[in-house]
Amino acid sequence: MRVLLLHPEDSARCGPWAKQKWDLIVDLGKSPSTSAAESQEQTHCPIVRANSFRRVVEDLRTIREMFSIGRRRLLDEEGIDWWDLTSLVVAPQMEDALVLRRLASEIKPNAEIWSTRAGWPCSAFPCLLKCQLRTFSGHPLSRWVERSSHYAQLFRRFSAGQIKQIFFDKYDAGYRWRSRFAPTTKPLSESAVLLPSAYENVSRMAASYARVLPEQMFLLVATRQSARKFIQPENLQVRDLAAYGKGLSPLRETALILANWERLKPELKAAALEFEVLLSAGVFDPFPQWFRDCLRARDAWRGVIEREPITGVLCGDDSNIYTRLPVLLAAKRKIPTVDFHHGALDGRYLLKSLPCDAYLAKSEMERDYLVRVCGLPPERLFDAAPPRNPSPRNPSRLNEKRMPGRSAILFSEPYGNDGLRAEEVYREILLPLCGVSRETGHDVIVKLHPFESASERKRLLRSLLSPQDFRLVTVVDGPTTPELFSRAWFGITIESTTVLECLSVGVPCFLCGWLSLSSYAYGAQYARFGIGEVLRRAEEIGEIPRRLARFHGAVNPPQEFGNVVSAKQLRQLLTLGPQALETEKRISESARL
Repeated sequence: MRVLLLHPEDSARCGPWAKQKWDLIVDLGKSPSTSAAESQEQTHCPIVRANSFRRVVEDLRTIREMFSIGRRRLLDEEGIDWWDLTSLVVAPQMEDALVLRRLASEIKPNAEIWSTRAGWPCSAFPCLLKCQLRTFSGHPLSRWVERSSHYAQLFRRFSAGQIKQIFFDKYDAGYRWRSRFAPTTKPLSESAVLLPSAYENVSRMAASYARVLPEQMFLLVATRQSARKFIQPENLQVRDLAAYGKGLSPLRETALILANWERLKPELKAAALEFEVLLSAGVFDPFPQWFRDCLRARDAWRGVIEREPITGVLCGDDSNIYTRLPVLLAAKRKIPTVDFHHGALDGRYLLKSLPCDAYLAKSEMERDYLVRVCGLPPERLFDAAPPRNPSPRNPSRLNEKRMPGRSAILFSEPYGNDGLRAEEVYREILLPLCGVSRETGHDVIVKLHPFESASERKRLLRSLLSPQDFRLVTVVDGPTTPELFSRAWFGITIESTTVLECLSVGVPCFLCGWLSLSSYAYGAQYARFGIGEVLRRAEEIGEIPRRLARFHGAVNPPQEFGNVVSAKQLRQLLTLGPQALETEKRISESARL
């Protein structure tokens, strides 16, 4: 029996493997069932989709339990648990390992196993099946071609500035070199709330919260240059973390954590086959360097807190190691810490603990998800959405109704980061979407996620669409603006947070429910609260005009999805902590009695 393992970046219909005969193809990506059926028909070979073996939410809870074996084993002098920090990074691979273990039972013993390329997740199978893995990229020339293709694609997808940032992320993650050239800044003259940020989306929402307290100074410390791309309010200063990372490497602590890591690895391997799979495949190999780099980053954050008059921390992404660290450091020093998430939902709380004093939930949907699905303590969650900035072209009054625009807007996402193939997703959505728009006299906008490249996506669209349909499509990158929403006929996406933005300005939005990006059940939570209209298959895109008639026939004013944070509430949380609000609440209740 000859079995081909199809890497998420490859296609069954293209490549040297397409010319050979196979008894079974195992698709390790998250291919839509229709794409798998088309590939099966063309290759004349049964295709098994690894994605069909996933157990949504359940697998994530299993991983959290499995990860508990390493807790409290890699502590630094601050009491920070480095296993808790770094294990989050390999959670996707652990989820893959759970899935692949189930899938492996479908492959007959003694099968001849080939993979389209080396690396994860193909590299899991030698351990799972106790077999030899042959690969089409095993020849030195093949590896050179594959590596050259990777770098060529990198330069096509990203600008020079983005490539520079990728280089620093990979080769200077500990700020060893950037700190040498970063200018030293004078400490602030007044107390400030620290805003750690690595991305522009986090910075924009953090700035929205900062505008609520114009009399309070905020200090945004950027771990990456992309975090600087936002409109800066007057009460907010921006500095780079590299400016605070001029100390020596913590060699003694690093050596201790590395020694404890070497003692922990055999215990992980003995605890579960999935750990053995990850260890044998080299998934844990970067951990020692992560420890070295992140300990230097920790010391840079210590420099921020010790040099600047920080009285509180407001964090918009505590799943990122580099922006979670200041929350942990501040908590050790009894500085009030408040978290929010820059998107609609953060399912990674299924895997991690809540590190802060209080969490700002932007909607009842988010609060329900965090309590019911993720199990967070409700007493630490506060209804406190950031204010929505009104605009002349963006209705701000709830009794105001918008007129439909001319464009069907696909809010795209970095599909490859989650194992989906952008080509397959675009084929599933854009072909029928262009058909509907052409028949009704509308056009199509593809609004890119910040992690996508406009030039690369345009090349992909040109290869997929007919010249007639390609002329219908405009690719837009950059921030989502009121002007873009004013052009919207409707929106369509898979799981993007923009479904909330659409409905908040009265734009109907449709969710591609037959496609799945994650195991966090975001789509189910949207449906639970009636956020967007779910399409169950690609053919339903053709029904959108009829559904829109029903939508526009109803009263559809813009919606608010949560209580906007008050200045008093935010000030108390950032200066006194949640206990102050609880005390005030008890006093008010006693007064009423």
